[in-house]
Order: sequence, then C-alpha cells, then structure tokens
Amino acid sequence: MADNYLHQSTDEIEYFSVKMFKPNMDSIPYYPLPSGYSLQLYKNDSNDDQKWVDIAKAAGEFKSIEQGFVMFEKYYQNYKENDLLSTRVYFLVSPDGKYIGTASAGIDQIDGKEQGSLWWVSIIPEYQGKKLAKPIISYVLLKIAEYSNTCYLDSQTTSWKAINMYADFGFVPSMLKPDNYEKAWRLLSKLCKRKFIDDID
Repeated sequence: MADNYLHQSTDEIEYFSVKMFKPNMDSIPYYPLPSGYSLQLYKNDSNDDQKWVDIAKAAGEFKSIEQGFVMFEKYYQNYKENDLLSTRVYFLVSPDGKYIGTASAGIDQIDGKEQGSLWWVSIIPEYQGKKLAKPIISYVLLKIAEYSNTCYLDSQTTSWKAINMYADFGFVPSMLKPDNYEKAWRLLSKLCKRKFIDDID
C-alpha cells in the first residue's frame, strides 16, 4: 500500500509482491517542495476522508469510491479512535489549492511489535513527474522517526520506479515476504540498476 505513485509500469514486467524496510531512521534525506506547493495535515470535522479517497482512486488504487471508503476505514479506524489522523495523514496541495497527493505515517504489527510503516503514497496522474513524491515522503518519514526507529513498506515489482526512489531513502529488501524473494529482487536489480539482492533482512 506504499506506492500508488508510479505504480503503473508495463504488463511485460512480472508481478511479485515485495516488502522493504529502512533499518534505522537516523538519516532521512530532505527534499524541499517545489515553489507554491504545500503539505496539509488531515483536518477533523472536514471532508478529508473524501479527499483521500478521491486521490487514491485517481492514482489507480480503487475501482470505485465505495471501495475507497471501505479501505480508508480498514486502515484508519484505529487512528480515528485514538485521534491520530490529524498528526499522521498528510496531503499534498497544489499552488491553486487543489489536493493532489497523500501519504501517511503508519503503524504495522511486525514480529509481534509495532513498527513504523509508510502508507498510501499517492499522487494523481497529472501531477506525477513533478518532483513531488520525494518531498512528501521525506516529511512523512520524519514523522515516523518520532515514534519508531525502523520503517517498513509494501510494494510490487511493477512499481520499480517507486522502489528505486525508496532505495534513495535507505530502504532495502526485507525477507518478511519470502515468496519469490530472489526472483523478485533480481528483477528489480536489473530494472533499477541497483544490486538489491545482497541487502537481506
């Protein structure tokens, strides 16, 4: 669920689900937003649920608005109950005030422990390729670093451009998804021109 951004590649690339992790949060690259763009946190008592769904659907994650609301409730119900939405769900806003992207500082149960997780990086298609993904990710990772010393994310081989970007932030392959591990990361090494296969959790 990490990367709706750039997750459209080509049907010729074999699909494998993968997991990545950032072993420590001591060093997080900083990427400023282009002039005029801003980040806004989720606002309670607003229609920000709808904005989140609209962005994720436009990025290709959901087939319907209804499915989007089901997924929002699934992933964020605990955040609502603990009043965390307004501190961990970020929106990217264009110079004309349009909500065009989102990413969240998440928490997942991994090996019986709560670990930081990068959730739902989504940018609507017409704003992709404008150097907006790295800035929002850097802001969200800084938030995750406040409560976790590691960070995980889920992705897939067809999102190889996004995976290449995550590697720039220090993410490496995780063995928590062992199925087709070597095959997937050899493929990604070739696509990204990086030697991923030696980075084993």
